[in-house]
Amino acid sequence: MTTKLSETLLSILCGEEFWYWDSNNANTITFNKDGTGEVVCRHELNIWIAAELEWKPQMPESLDQVVDDISSIGSTGKDHPHLISQFDIELTLAKRRIPMMRRPDTQKWRINESLLTDDAFLPKMYTLRLEKGNFLTPYDAMLPQEDQYTPMFARRLAFDKSPYPPRHEWKEPAGAPDAMRMWEWKNFCGRQLPELKMQADEHTWWGNCVVF
Repeated sequence: MTTKLSETLLSILCGEEFWYWDSNNANTITFNKDGTGEVVCRHELNIWIAAELEWKPQMPESLDQVVDDISSIGSTGKDHPHLISQFDIELTLAKRRIPMMRRPDTQKWRINESLLTDDAFLPKMYTLRLEKGNFLTPYDAMLPQEDQYTPMFARRLAFDKSPYPPRHEWKEPAGAPDAMRMWEWKNFCGRQLPELKMQADEHTWWGNCVVF
């Protein structure tokens, strides 16, 4: 079944609670319509970045473009994404911490400006490609194999360079940053496909059950 939808590029960009680099909801970026947002970089109990951000399009009218879309699962294959639009934004990472980043109190963490140089917080220009298709998150795509519970997404946001600071903007890149190489992460996924989301939710529910 297909459903015809009309959305602006702005509503697509800002309509996602998160754009995901991984389906574990660990590394994400968010855009709000008021020009604010959030970016998070973490792995398990380690957090490196949990910062607010500011963004603005180079041509604001470009995000008012209306996209008449046909939304259906499997409408384009994983190997054949369809370009919706390409646009430029200015993005500035702020030193302001996300107050309560999914429960942990970030004031207790050594993150953001404690780990990054001042250059990391300067405005930077990015070219973004918004694509539709059936996508695995970049992290899931690196796994040896996917199972029936691996979520798929209908949108991909591809940066020309990573929104995470490059290596030379880390005060001490040796160690976890060099191991993670987050400055190479350029693609983020959004709009999880509903059938697969239902399967993943069911899998999580059963996985959380404890038998006594």
